[in-house]
Amino acid sequence: MRFGRKRPIDDDARALADLEGVIDRFGWGVLHVGQGPASGEPRFSYTVGLTALGHPEVIAVGLPFEAAEQFLNLVGESVRAGDRWAHGSTTDRFTDADSPVVFLRVEDTSRLTAVAQVYGRVEAVQLVWPDSTGKLPWQEGHRNPPGVQPLLGPRPAD
Repeated sequence: MRFGRKRPIDDDARALADLEGVIDRFGWGVLHVGQGPASGEPRFSYTVGLTALGHPEVIAVGLPFEAAEQFLNLVGESVRAGDRWAHGSTTDRFTDADSPVVFLRVEDTSRLTAVAQVYGRVEAVQLVWPDSTGKLPWQEGHRNPPGVQPLLGPRPAD
């Protein structure tokens, strides 16, 4: 029998174990994906752990990672406190009163791979953020370029 170094854990298994440790400690984690506009795809950030609190995971698309993490942690805290953010929910709890965010049901959750690894099934809502004037992507006068924040599900009825 040979003794020596243990076989290294593969990077994916280590990352998953680290994520599960964060979820155990804080209740959820926030993952960041993508490189932003230079890559041709908008970056996105999403929670992993809200499923265990009986809530869909939340994804934010197109924000700088630091801003997305702040939003998603605020949402996580509100979920832990008992709030539920379903398709069409609108709130200014995380923003200025004249710049509410809206939650949309995510139709294709295949990019939320860590959620699938931890929980199997994946349900998610998108946190849709306003532009600098408080307008949402489907509202007239919205100032952000098309494609910065693609909608991952149907917009709410007006």
